[in-house]
Amino acid sequence: MKPVIECAPCIVKWTYERAAYSANEMERYELMRTILGVLSREFKSSGNIGFICNRCLDAVSQFIVDSSSHYGEIKVKTNQAVEKLLPAAREFIQKGQRPQERFERACCLATVGNVSPIGAPSGAFEFPEAENIMMDRGPLPVVIGDVYRAAQDATHVLFLTDNAGEIGFDALLLEELREMGLKVTLVVKEDPFFEDATISDAVHFSMDKLAEDILTTKGVFLPAESTPALYDAYQRSDLVIAKGVFNFEALNDEVSGKSTIYMLKMKCGPISKKNSLDMGKFMVKLEKT
Repeated sequence: MKPVIECAPCIVKWTYERAAYSANEMERYELMRTILGVLSREFKSSGNIGFICNRCLDAVSQFIVDSSSHYGEIKVKTNQAVEKLLPAAREFIQKGQRPQERFERACCLATVGNVSPIGAPSGAFEFPEAENIMMDRGPLPVVIGDVYRAAQDATHVLFLTDNAGEIGFDALLLEELREMGLKVTLVVKEDPFFEDATISDAVHFSMDKLAEDILTTKGVFLPAESTPALYDAYQRSDLVIAKGVFNFEALNDEVSGKSTIYMLKMKCGPISKKNSLDMGKFMVKLEKT
């Protein structure tokens, strides 16, 4: 996805707030200057948001390491909170009378797990949208395109995860994909990485037993910047499932020759406008190129 002007302050805010957690005052000045320096070089209308974010992350890697302990405890507690919801979540999915309905319900649950960043103390362990749809109290995400047919037609799925916690709902979608006979390569972040899911989070939900393989990406996944193993898995896949805002920003308009299912919440104006949905809405969207 190409950046618009509003993306610049958003990238600064996202990177700074997470990386600055353990920094002292002087280090925070250094951190901000570093981020702004990257933007001054890389922020251009022809660029890619995922690429720009990766350059920022590369430049502040030591700050990421220093802040990682703060997110470790939050991620553990958030995983535990989702684990308590999984029996009701699995029951919600099984209420679907046909395979297509069960698959779509699993997609919807995985999508509404994509709530505000778990680094925010007020929302660290809460998934109210997921609980609401499980109890038939809230609207389902907007589903655009025949996502079930796209999965039926696929053989190998590249599944790009987002945050810890919500990855527990992703595990239920993996169960449906496996039931359909699909091979799945799961992609998580290389540790340490803020609130995003890493291998330990995937193993917590037994996803190592559901996926054919689990691979890591250092930052936002971009095919041209991935490891040889990850690039090969991307090339072999005929369906990409991409969770969250950053995966949408990195891959939208960039993937060619594959079907892609995006699952995310409309958290900013440019993405809301691009998808013709109001802010705060959840979306499951199939795109074919």
